[in-house]
Amino acid sequence: MRTTETKELILQIARDEFMKKGFQNASMRTIAGKVGITATALYRHYASKEDIFDALVEPAISGWETMFKTETKRQVGTARENGIEAMWHDTEQARLIVDMIYRDFDTQKLLFCKSKGTKYEDYLHVIVTQVQIATLEFMKELEQKGVRINHVDEKEMHLILSAQYSAMLDMIVHDYSYDEAYHYVDTLASFFKEGWRKFLGF
Repeated sequence: MRTTETKELILQIARDEFMKKGFQNASMRTIAGKVGITATALYRHYASKEDIFDALVEPAISGWETMFKTETKRQVGTARENGIEAMWHDTEQARLIVDMIYRDFDTQKLLFCKSKGTKYEDYLHVIVTQVQIATLEFMKELEQKGVRINHVDEKEMHLILSAQYSAMLDMIVHDYSYDEAYHYVDTLASFFKEGWRKFLGF
């Protein structure tokens, strides 16, 4: 078997092992056995269990990072070109997140439900922090243009964002179907939109 084929098989077997047991309880020895190689041979392909997990969740990480960049530009662009009201009535972001998640649901499941013991176990915090930074930058831009904005406690904002994104990620935790996720994310978007408008004051 060629090296590339072996690496692909390792990832396939490891994905199943992580999905069943989570990162902490997954065994490199078990993965090697199911691949049909020794543990020593497995370590020649991947230096650690962490390296295998990194390779598996990389597409999900890339997806979220792209979402941060493109959605920040799109929403800010909507507000600049069509006004703040147009931005508030834009429901695309929540639906785009659903589409991104369901393009590779198992990888998202690994990232958010099976990553305890890895550097990704608090990835929700990473998401919330990046959204918060982008929101505060946009608010500063609006204030410079004379828009009245409520004083915002950053810890309070982080708390609300955490609640919003935790609720959205329940679709992964509870294995919602795509149609269920699409329906419920619209409900969440409507609910949090009104809360955010009152909280931020614009």
